[in-house]
Amino acid sequence: MSEEIPTTGRVLTLDIRPREREAIKPAELIQVSGHHELTLNARRAITILWHNAHRQGVRDGRDYSIEIDDLKPDGHKGYEMVVEAVEALMRTILTLRLPDGRTRRVQFLGGNDLDDPERPAGVLTYSFDKRLVAVLQDSTIWGKIAIPILMAFSSKYAVSLYENLAQVAHLSHKNFQDYSLDEFRALLGVPPGRYKSFGELNKHVLKPAVAEINAIAPFGVSVLPVKQGKRVASIKVGWWQKDSEALQAASEELGRSKVGRRARLSGTVEYVASAVPSANRLMRQGNLLGDE
Repeated sequence: MSEEIPTTGRVLTLDIRPREREAIKPAELIQVSGHHELTLNARRAITILWHNAHRQGVRDGRDYSIEIDDLKPDGHKGYEMVVEAVEALMRTILTLRLPDGRTRRVQFLGGNDLDDPERPAGVLTYSFDKRLVAVLQDSTIWGKIAIPILMAFSSKYAVSLYENLAQVAHLSHKNFQDYSLDEFRALLGVPPGRYKSFGELNKHVLKPAVAEINAIAPFGVSVLPVKQGKRVASIKVGWWQKDSEALQAASEELGRSKVGRRARLSGTVEYVASAVPSANRLMRQGNLLGDE
């Protein structure tokens, strides 16, 4: 089925008919906080469950059905990780950012039949919190999430960064965004107190996430840390559309096994730059050079 976008008037996310393997995910479900405890599988499950419901028609009080296999990463036969992901989403309270700047706390999943002994084998029936549905029914901003790319990630931080970039990577008038370090940690869903130094964050979060996105996504990303004094205080994230050669390389890498991908990427160009001084410091240095 082809994606269909209305061409007149105010376009709601729910009015768009998504393709089978491409989710139209509301910004309100992408720009969340409170997801720091969610695993890779749970983060992916948010998008898969939303996409499945969107294709069936989202409305308050409705139940949706999905094949449990659709929630499994390729190559995994057991559904223990699906159970863990669903249970995590039942416990997790997400904080949504609304278009007017306000926030709303909601539980992502409502009722489901995960523990129902009468549940048909291989099928999960679920619902959404009515407060979440009320927000999403008015959503007008979205990101296009390619399901094969989503399921290919091995880093939960790559999932969060990829989905946030999917909202803006197509924009012709903008190709970077500045974040405070705390804002960027929250965007990625890094647990509070984890990877306290930038060096740890860079090694365990940023470099693996950026490498995966640049390997298999249709756009590229760079991360530039900016210092204030001696510490990294902000992050400049840049993005660009790949040319035909890079798109072909990404498609080929996506088709390869995830096993060995990290080794294959170890020799590629890095897009996490060394930390640079603050703009004020650079200006001061420029003035000093001008006085020489």
